[in-house]
Amino acid sequence: MKNRSSRKGSTLVEVLVSFAILTTTGVFMLGFLFRSPTTDKVWIDNYGQELSKIIILTTNAQNDTVIEHTDAKGAPWETIVKIDKEDAETCLTAVSIKARRDTTRTLHYCKYGGEK
Repeated sequence: MKNRSSRKGSTLVEVLVSFAILTTTGVFMLGFLFRSPTTDKVWIDNYGQELSKIIILTTNAQNDTVIEHTDAKGAPWETIVKIDKEDAETCLTAVSIKARRDTTRTLHYCKYGGEK
């Protein structure tokens, strides 16, 4: 009988295991390299929501206004801020729009009491 270590080549199990490892690695790499529309939509919604939040909390807008912003990828954003005043209540509504087509959810913020 020949020694097992003297055989050359690989078994079917070894080929299948290596093929499974390569396939799994390839699928993960494709997921990182090519983003799906769903992944982009989630990123746009999250970025737009955070942008609207920052603008509402930091900007002291007195009238309806549009604030322009450019993100790190160079895409233009517009945040539309609308103000509604009633007696002691001031409500701000902000919606961020990416490249004039991708709209994020509207964010509402109300302040009660006088201006300080």
